[in-house]
Amino acid sequence: MTRLNVGDWVEFPYYCDEKRRSQRIRGVVDSVKGRYANIRGIDWSLYVSQPIVNLKPYPNTPERTQEITRALIDIALDVKDGQWFEELTSELKRIQEVAD
Repeated sequence: MTRLNVGDWVEFPYYCDEKRRSQRIRGVVDSVKGRYANIRGIDWSLYVSQPIVNLKPYPNTPERTQEITRALIDIALDVKDGQWFEELTSELKRIQEVAD
């Protein structure tokens, strides 16, 4: 079984209708509970209780922009992960310094 952490980028098949047609969804792990994870899609949609066995690490993780880092900070606040929040706010400061 794949070891996932909150904040990991993944992709998975999402079955969007009763004909079992699927599309590939990419997003960030929002939370992990047992053998299931909630995924926040890149469009901010929340995909609840996705089986971990269906999640694959996303090989082309987007570059951390200010916008992506702020979104991850929001997730860290939502899941009450203080350490991750501190890491992300430090990273956001570094990104902003480089941009200036």
